[in-house]
Amino acid sequence: MNPIAARGLSLALAVAIWATISHLARVPLQLWPVIIGLGCFLAAGGGIQGLQKSIASTLSGVVWVLLYVTVSRALGRPGILDALVLGAAVFAIVLQTRVPALSYTPGAIAGAGVTMGALGVRSANVQGGVRLAIALALGAVLGYAAEWLTARVRHRTA
Repeated sequence: MNPIAARGLSLALAVAIWATISHLARVPLQLWPVIIGLGCFLAAGGGIQGLQKSIASTLSGVVWVLLYVTVSRALGRPGILDALVLGAAVFAIVLQTRVPALSYTPGAIAGAGVTMGALGVRSANVQGGVRLAIALALGAVLGYAAEWLTARVRHRTA
């Protein structure tokens, strides 16, 4: 089987299995952040290093948004100040690239965007952030599992 077909089949199978488990078990995680986490894993280059970078970075994005929301609420959410606090959070996301595990900036930005999109800046809270962090990490783990499966399929068909 050619590499693209094997990868496509493995990714499709991993996502289909998770979607089935999620629906049947009524897991309280949204499916789309799982898919974003999967994409971050793939874009980070895969393997153990991609798994570590994508999980650490996307989770940091969740944390930065929760910090932004906390600070902004404490300041009373005045428009321009709220925007400046969000800008400071993005600045911090870029600065964290000095830490190797957090050096995947697109993953951190994706984690922040997922958090803002799923929870909204008005209603974001730690409990929702934890659920999103789990979903993003699960997506990366699904990507790793699909990568493992791809290697097995290619080995058997070679």
